[in-house]
Amino acid sequence: MVDAAEAFEEVDDGYNHEYEVMEQQKVVWVGDDHFIDQSWVSLGEAEPVQPLYTDKVFLLSTCLRHPEGEELAGESYAHERHPFVVFLHLLAKAEANSTVYISMPYLSDFDAIDQLCHYADPQNGGLIINIILGPRATNISNLENFVGRSQTREEAVARLCIKQFGWDDRPDTTSFSHSKAIVSTAGGMVGSYNYSVASRKRHHETGTFIPPTFEDVNGLEAEMEMLWNSMSAKPEIRIERQSSPARYAAPQGSSSVLNPYSCKRPKQK
Repeated sequence: MVDAAEAFEEVDDGYNHEYEVMEQQKVVWVGDDHFIDQSWVSLGEAEPVQPLYTDKVFLLSTCLRHPEGEELAGESYAHERHPFVVFLHLLAKAEANSTVYISMPYLSDFDAIDQLCHYADPQNGGLIINIILGPRATNISNLENFVGRSQTREEAVARLCIKQFGWDDRPDTTSFSHSKAIVSTAGGMVGSYNYSVASRKRHHETGTFIPPTFEDVNGLEAEMEMLWNSMSAKPEIRIERQSSPARYAAPQGSSSVLNPYSCKRPKQK
């Protein structure tokens, strides 16, 4: 017989951490503005794919897939009803320096983290992005994997306001925010979409876009603001970059930085 704690750990919630890490390891870092190549959301064009509508409610889905016979057969791609496309629109079209609320049980998709960091940058809108994140420890390790040893990615993630909600190790009193919503001055989105690679490329996810003129978007913002404020006593998450390998560190007691690529001086005879 499985006890309560074991049953809690074995719940299948559609999140496969091994797959997420495998996809993270495929990422090629390209720069300090966007850290990741934007070809997925732009389909190789100069500009990202745009939502079908921006002025009325419409349904979202990841269901469009690459056809059989292609290298990416079966994977979802960016299209005008894809939740990731709407997620990007809600960041890109938000008023500069405005507040965005977003709730997510998981955050493992480097493409999503990259977009959040990009629009929190003062040079790209300076959005105040308040993230209500699920309690899984893997959420922290995903952010650590994104930062790696990069100072610029460490600084970028530090601009995000992230707090974890609930517990993941107390099956008798667990409170878990399974809300998946985002609201900005450009509108809102609710639905099943997780900010994982599997949700973007593999899972069948649905959602609803809510335009900024729709009355319910104000209620969504108020609800998320209330949840965020209820965590006022909780500290925000801070991710520090990994240290360099010891062989690259400056010798103890030395103020100079050891350059592993510097030419070795020939030994004097």
